[in-house]
Amino acid sequence: MRKACRVFSTEIRLREKRLADAIGCMTVQSDIDQDIRREEGIGLIYIFWARITALCLLGLWVILTTPLARSAIYLIAIGCFGMLGAIPYIAARRSRVSTQFAAAFLLLDAAFLTYVLIMPPNFYVEGWTPQLNLRLPNFLYIGIFLVGMALSYSPGLVIWAGAASILAWSVGFIWVARLPETLLTSSRTALDSGLRPDEVIDSFLDPRTVSVTTWEIQLVFLLLVTMILTVTVWRSRRLVRRQAIAEFGRAALSRYFSPNIAQEIASNPQALDRSTVQPAAILFADMVGFTSLSESLPPIELIALLRDFHGRLARIVFEHQGTVDKYIGDAIMAHFGTPNPQRDDAAKALSCAAAMLAEIKRWSAERASVGDAPIRIGIGVHYGEVVVGNIGDERRLEYTVLGDAVNVASRLERLTRRTASELMVSDELIRAVSRCGVDPSAVVHRLHLDHSRFVRGRHQPLAIWRVPATPEPIGAVAQAEKGKDA
Repeated sequence: MRKACRVFSTEIRLREKRLADAIGCMTVQSDIDQDIRREEGIGLIYIFWARITALCLLGLWVILTTPLARSAIYLIAIGCFGMLGAIPYIAARRSRVSTQFAAAFLLLDAAFLTYVLIMPPNFYVEGWTPQLNLRLPNFLYIGIFLVGMALSYSPGLVIWAGAASILAWSVGFIWVARLPETLLTSSRTALDSGLRPDEVIDSFLDPRTVSVTTWEIQLVFLLLVTMILTVTVWRSRRLVRRQAIAEFGRAALSRYFSPNIAQEIASNPQALDRSTVQPAAILFADMVGFTSLSESLPPIELIALLRDFHGRLARIVFEHQGTVDKYIGDAIMAHFGTPNPQRDDAAKALSCAAAMLAEIKRWSAERASVGDAPIRIGIGVHYGEVVVGNIGDERRLEYTVLGDAVNVASRLERLTRRTASELMVSDELIRAVSRCGVDPSAVVHRLHLDHSRFVRGRHQPLAIWRVPATPEPIGAVAQAEKGKDA
């Protein structure tokens, strides 16, 4: 019963994995959209703190340059404007902010700012009018408010902020223009009136005069700034989206290639097309007794066993900066030093082999404790020159290594069966490890020099180092047999 449940659970996990792979490409766009929407909410937080920073600097400037009796009204206006920004900030922190909610407060911001900039305080000099305020550079604060909206990371909010600024400033201007004492003028009117230059200047300096031309220039300014900021934010979002898709593609690529090869393909795909001859360490690892295991396991559980076996070994290869070349049934082929050779490639390969032995022993003990058959492994490692590059047709390329060093490593792995060994290492690799200043016996325990042996394809015998296979504990074997009987 327990075995049937384990098979069923394994099948469910495999089906879930296949389903996740199938919909991965379909959901990446949705995930990116969700991330961007989340960044828009975070952008409102950035806007709030940018506003607070700017208002604090402005308040400090007011305190330092204006007497206290006159600065109070400015400080109150600064505080109110800061409080308006606090409400969307609190909502954004609690993830309860929406586009409509933020847009409503942007309109309030623009209206409040316009009112403060146009209405003169009561302590101004006698005779100061709202018409005169329209001539001051106060309008620039509307531009600063609009530029700050670029932090929202939302083209829609930037457009709305521009529209709210244009609307609020236009309403304020029209209100001033419709005051009974206001004298409307424009550059065209001044040129077509036939007035003398001194009369034009007198008309312009009249405190009741409001220039429509100035208003038109301000609207064009707001419109252009809005367009530029919108394109800037849209382009930055597009670049981020492309980068996110590229990262997703690189992550998907790493499922079929080792991380270092995936990075090389993503950054410079043509580089791997050039075949090179270089030294590298080659490792073959194979599960011992896989044929007998495959006869006693259902297909689903057998596939799960292979995935677990390959996954454990591949993780160790990656941890030692190696490249998984291919999976060959129950075996794995890896190389170290590709595509860019390093001085300690041989030491990395030997350390990887030691880590594989330790991991498989740990995993085998776990399996035996629940009644599953123990797992043993045979590993062969060699160091020598190989040809590195892509092989195959343009429609289906495979990055691999070729040469005598690959054949020798494969023969050494097969030799572990005839010699009752866990690990067979060539003397070439041991000498390469020693040249790095590393003691091979400190890396792999029980590693000792074996006598020379002939391997198929070689006319001369090879000096071999080996680690004898450790017999399975009798209790573990008996428990595994008991589990199989159950």
